[in-house]
Amino acid sequence: MPKMRPYVDGDWKAVLDLCLRAFAPACESLERVQGVALDWRRPIRRELRSLTRPGEGGQLVVAELRGSIVGVVHYRVDRETQSGSIGVSAVHPAQQGQGIGTLMYRHALELMSARGAKYATADTEADSSHAPARRAYEKAGFVAVPTVHYFTELRNPGATVPGRAARPSRGKKRR
Repeated sequence: MPKMRPYVDGDWKAVLDLCLRAFAPACESLERVQGVALDWRRPIRRELRSLTRPGEGGQLVVAELRGSIVGVVHYRVDRETQSGSIGVSAVHPAQQGQGIGTLMYRHALELMSARGAKYATADTEADSSHAPARRAYEKAGFVAVPTVHYFTELRNPGATVPGRAARPSRGKKRR
């Protein structure tokens, strides 16, 4: 099993590469479903970079196996509310399905508890590409609370999404 340890600056290239590879199927699936080309690599790079800065209010942890980074998880603790949350997380595609995600989440939960958190939350999407993450969360003890996340392209918010019926007109009826 991999060793869990805090992120260090020398991990940047491996963590970025791992996340871009791990997130590609979900991002490409969203592009297909929405019929929109998304510039998803740049925001991921920016978000990851922000999580590596000291004092950003959270902790980035990596899973290392035989000298290679195979997973990454970010968590935060809010001492005032005594709550924790898991943020960005990813397992290298070649290592998925081997229990690394569950190990990372359990490790993050232990760290949150040690910092005074009484409960924790985690969010993920409901599409098929996120099914492994949902299974890992459940194995780590999380219970799903359904929610709906809506998406629309702002250039044309009333447009029909491919594969869905057009929205009914709300104007006057013609006779």
